[in-house]
Amino acid sequence: MTETTSLIHFPDGKIPEINLIRDVSKHLKRGHRWIFADCFDQKERHQEGLSILKSRNEVLGFGIVQPDTQLRFRVLCLAEEPYVRNNNLFHTMTVWSELQWKKAVEIRKHFSSDLTNSFRLINGEGDGMPGLIVDIYDDTAVIKHDHEAVEKFWNHQGIAAKLIQDFPNLKTVYYKRRNDDEVKGIEIYGHLKEEVIFKENGSLFATNIRDAAKTGFFLDQRDNRKLIGQFSHQKSVLNLFSYTAGFSVFAAKGGAREVTSVDISKAATLAAGRNFEVNGLKTKHEAIAQDAFLFIDERIKEKAKWDMVITDPPSFAPNQKSVETAIEAYVKIFSQSLKLVNPNGLFAASSCSSHISTDKFLEICRESFSKNRKKGTIVYFGGQPFDHPYPMAMDELRYLKFALFRVD
Repeated sequence: MTETTSLIHFPDGKIPEINLIRDVSKHLKRGHRWIFADCFDQKERHQEGLSILKSRNEVLGFGIVQPDTQLRFRVLCLAEEPYVRNNNLFHTMTVWSELQWKKAVEIRKHFSSDLTNSFRLINGEGDGMPGLIVDIYDDTAVIKHDHEAVEKFWNHQGIAAKLIQDFPNLKTVYYKRRNDDEVKGIEIYGHLKEEVIFKENGSLFATNIRDAAKTGFFLDQRDNRKLIGQFSHQKSVLNLFSYTAGFSVFAAKGGAREVTSVDISKAATLAAGRNFEVNGLKTKHEAIAQDAFLFIDERIKEKAKWDMVITDPPSFAPNQKSVETAIEAYVKIFSQSLKLVNPNGLFAASSCSSHISTDKFLEICRESFSKNRKKGTIVYFGGQPFDHPYPMAMDELRYLKFALFRVD
C-alpha cells in the first residue's frame, strides 16, 4: 500500500516504546482506549506519535502518545488482536485502520440520502480510530482532529482517496483546523464552496464550513431536533443558545405558531435567518443577537412566556476541574429558563459536556425545577445519534444529554 492510499502515516525508523507503571490491562481488554499520565513514569520523556505500549516487558498494544496532555496514550489496537504481526507493525496498522474504516462505513449505510445526506462517518474512539473525525455534508467531507499527534498520524490524502472511493458523489474533501489558526483549513480534494447546503430529516441547512463551529454544524442533535418538530404544532417556541437555529427550523416545520431564536453571535443569527430562507418557511421568526442570560433576565421582568423553551448551552465543563462551577451554571440557566415556560408547557434541556454524567445532568434538572417550586415529567430522554457511537467501556464518551419535560 502506498503513502497516498494508506489511511495512516507510518514513521521512519524505530518505533519508540512506552512503559506502564500501573496494570491497566483489564481496563483495556474491556474496550477502554485512554491511558492517563499517572500510569507512566513522569521522569521519562515520551516521544509524540506512534508508540509500542509495554507492560512488564511484554507488548500490550500500539497507540499514539500525546506527551503534553493528561490523556497521555490513545490505544489503537491491542497485541492480542488476530491480525497483529509484531515483526511487521506497518502491516498491523494498515490492516487495523482498513478494518475500522470498513466497519464505520457499514453502520452509516442505514441513512436514507433522500431525507438525510449529512452525518458523521468517523467518530474517533467510537469507531476505533482515535482522534479522527470525518463529517459529510452532502457532497462535502470535512476532516478534523483534536491534537497535533493524531493529526500527524492520520494520512489526509489516503483518507480523501478512501472517501472518494466509498462516496463517489463527493466533490470536496476539506481538512478543518481550529478557527483561530492562521490557516483555517486545507482543501485536500476539490474546492470548498462558500456555502454548503445539506439535508437533515427532510429539512435543509446552509453552512459556511470554513468559519462555522465544529466541522460546520452540530450533527449530534439530529434526533433531538426531529423530536422538537413533533411537539411544536401551534406552539410559541423559544430557542436559547440557538446558534444557526437548527431546533428553530424543526419547530417551524412542525407547525409552531411563532419561533424566537437567541444567540450571542450576530453571525449565527444571520445564519439562522438563512436557514429559514432555504426551507421557504413563513413562520413568524425573530432571531435575536444577545447574551442568553441577559435575554432571560429581561424577559422574566416582562413576565414573557412561551409554550416551549429549549435551552442548549455550550459546554460549561471543558475539564474535570470545572465541574462544580459548571453545575452551578447549568442550574442557574435551567432554573431561569423554566420561568419563561407557560403552565403545562414544555422545557427542553441539554448538555454536551462529557464531564457531566447522565445522573448528574438529571440531578441538575431536578434542582432547577425545585428552585422554581415546579414539578416536571420526563417526556423524552435522549442523547447522541447512532453515527456518534462510543465504546461500551467508555461511558465518558456518552457526552450528549437531552431531556424534554412537561412543566407541571
